[in-house]
Amino acid sequence: MAQHEYLNEVGAQHMIDRIKELIADVGHVVQKGVVQNVAALPALAGLKDGWMYTIQEEGQTTADFIEGAGQRIAPNSEVLVVDTSATSTPVLKWAVIGPIFDVSDRLQFGASFPVSPTNGQTFLYMGETTYTYTYDAVTPEGTENPQEEGWYVSDGSGGYVLTSDTEVQSGTIYYTRTATEQYVKGVIYVYSTTASAWEPQSSGDSFVPITNAEIDAMFGL
Repeated sequence: MAQHEYLNEVGAQHMIDRIKELIADVGHVVQKGVVQNVAALPALAGLKDGWMYTIQEEGQTTADFIEGAGQRIAPNSEVLVVDTSATSTPVLKWAVIGPIFDVSDRLQFGASFPVSPTNGQTFLYMGETTYTYTYDAVTPEGTENPQEEGWYVSDGSGGYVLTSDTEVQSGTIYYTRTATEQYVKGVIYVYSTTASAWEPQSSGDSFVPITNAEIDAMFGL
């Protein structure tokens, strides 16, 4: 799922000014087509100053953009071919007309974790709470109803399923299941390259709640 960013009035006016500036710079704009993502953009060699394309999917700029690499591009953004050379030899670059967001200094959040995170990167998980499970064998007394007890049995392939037995069966091993929270909605996680995992901000056995400052950081305040 895409992370969310909000464009305030100042940002919106900046985008309008940027469009005017870029269009004035190239003198004319020609809509050439629509591509699915940044990778599908045509090679700049052979393109012309002022050609414009629409990118359907959210993505990131590359070194071929005047904004530099790593800036997030919102879905359905327009990108323009601009000659950045001050000489007679063209040096073409892509320029994002808008919207574009620099989220490098903001707390990102969403229902799924970012791909290819860096060490120490933070992320506010807003998806459904997920769990890991452990299964421990029980020793029946013989009078229990395994189905009512909520016991599990092996499924024969390394997993476990709820038993449908209403009486303890001789030779059957029953298990209880213990759930442990894995990813908790509303908790900030920090990526560790040492553990190759997202680890929760925690204190002892308790998760640390998000602070007002961190909420402000989500919106660049």
